[in-house]
Parts: sequence; C-alpha cells; structure tokens
Amino acid sequence: MPCKKFLISTASALCLAAGTIVTANAATLIVGNKYAGNISFVDLETGKEINRVEAGGSPHELTLSLDGSQVVVVSYLEEGYIGQELNLFDVASAKHLETIDISPHMAPHGIAWIGDSNKLIVTTEETRDVIKVDMEKGEVAASVATDLIGSHLLALTPDAQTAYVTSRGSDKVSVVDVETMKITQTADADRGPEGVGISPDGKELWVANNQSQNIIVFEPENMTRVDVIDAGFLPIRVLFHPDGEHVAVADLRGDRIVVYDRETRELQKEINLAPHGANGPASLLFSPDGNYLFAGAQDSGLVVEIDTSNWSVSRVFETDAGADGLAFSDVKLVS
Repeated sequence: MPCKKFLISTASALCLAAGTIVTANAATLIVGNKYAGNISFVDLETGKEINRVEAGGSPHELTLSLDGSQVVVVSYLEEGYIGQELNLFDVASAKHLETIDISPHMAPHGIAWIGDSNKLIVTTEETRDVIKVDMEKGEVAASVATDLIGSHLLALTPDAQTAYVTSRGSDKVSVVDVETMKITQTADADRGPEGVGISPDGKELWVANNQSQNIIVFEPENMTRVDVIDAGFLPIRVLFHPDGEHVAVADLRGDRIVVYDRETRELQKEINLAPHGANGPASLLFSPDGNYLFAGAQDSGLVVEIDTSNWSVSRVFETDAGADGLAFSDVKLVS
C-alpha cells in the first residue's frame, strides 16, 4: 500500500515518507529553539541531537500527528517579525515537507493536532483569534475571534471536542467548540493567565496565572472555580501526568519544576534545574508512558529529562538558543 501524505494510524508499523518502519522502542524528541529559529531532533536512545533544521521565524510551539510521523511548528512573533505560517516536517528524515500560509491570521502560538483527524487548532495571538487548519488542503478551514489580548496557549480535551484558550492580556479563558469553531463561554481568570492543562479524565482544568502567581482549578464543563492554589512564583506552564494524579508546573524564574498532588493540591516534589545548568524552564512534556518529564530551558538552550519514578534529573540534552516547544515521537530518526 502506498504511503499517504498525511497518515494517521496507531499501528505498530507505519509507512513513512522516508520509507522507514516504526518500532515501539524507538523514540525522538523534537525541540523548538525559538531564539535560534530552528528545531532539534534528539535521539532519545543516545541522548544526542541528530539533526537541526531551520523552521521559520520564532518556532515556539509544536504538535505531533497521532502516529508520530509528522510534526507541525508555528512561526510566532519576535522583534521585527510577525509570523503567518506553519511548517510541517517529517520526523524520520527531519525534512521540511510544506509551509502553510495562514494569513491574514497572525502570530500562531498554541497548537494541537485534533485527535486522529487531519486538522489542527491554533491560537493566532496578534489577530486575537483561533483557527482550524486543514492539513490535507494546506489551508485555514475555519476561525473564531476571541477579541481578547494575548490569546496565547490552549489545552484540548481528551476527546478533542473542546479547546480552552488563555488570553494573558485580558485575564480570560475562552471555551471553544472544536467542531463548530464557536466560543461557548468566556470565564474570568486571575492576572496573566497563560499555562493551561486538562486532566486525562477531562474533569479538571488548571490555569496558571503569571502575574497573580496562582493556579485556578476549574470544573471545565461549566467553568466554575473549584480551588485556587497560591503558588507564590511565576507558573509559566502546567501539565498533568498521564496517571492524572500529579501535575507538573514550571517555575520560570526559579529554575525549577514543582509537582503537585492533584487531589490535595499540595506540593509533592521540587526539581531544581540550576545545578544542571538549565535556566528558564518554559515548556513541559511527559512521555506517553509517563516515565519521563521533559522541560525546555529557554535561557540555556538545554532540555532536561526527569525520571518520574523518583522525580530526579536523569539526563540533559544540548539543543539551541531558546529551547521551548517539545514533542515526543515513537518514530526513530534516520541519521
């Protein structure tokens, strides 16, 4: 059977653009180096960067197809540049496949592949909207305006039916129906909401507020506040462990990752990254099995791997300036 341009499959052996076969024990970490304008492909077996390729301007965030064969990178925003494109790469070969023009939408940032479809949902911050991109056609299929300042990050529910978008300049969280691309609700956050995470069971939404330095726990169906955690630091990112029992939060200025117990809201672990030369953690990613947590240290050009069995640093990977957006693929990179 010939390979399709966009193949979404959960089979153990996949047909890829490079003609390779995926095996369960292969793994690649893809890193968006936003200051350097490139992405790194790291072989997780050796811990070495195998390839580094140009990725358009300001590649902040990444998203991976369900089968792990392709990764899409945003071109966001920096001084003198406002991105209006997404770039698609083949993971096995690290080759650029396509540039998708999303104009007139500007400054794409938060991004997620919508389940097993060929569509993405993306925040476009400069134009204050959220777009749906058809990857098969290579074009914007739908959009909805938030009309809010700084619509930056999003979290997609496990069933991929709802997206929660934080607007850090307007102190709001927008609830987007992914199918209809309509905003069904807008809820008040505290000051500077950015990090956002949905629990694996879809029953809790955690929103981290940078300026008020706290985390609001919402009941996502009606966006009522269940709890507020006084973090006391700038919680730039928040991410649920696949087990649903722990929540990792990146302390951008404190050079550490903290882990909360979901049920008690109490801080359980603190992982100091500074002794490993890793400063400014601004991104988080759990491996699918939950055995490892990766943190991009934007100020050091490093990615830290944390063993979740004891919440300790196991390895540090060298990438490039502004290591930020992360994606984990079972597809092995062909060097």
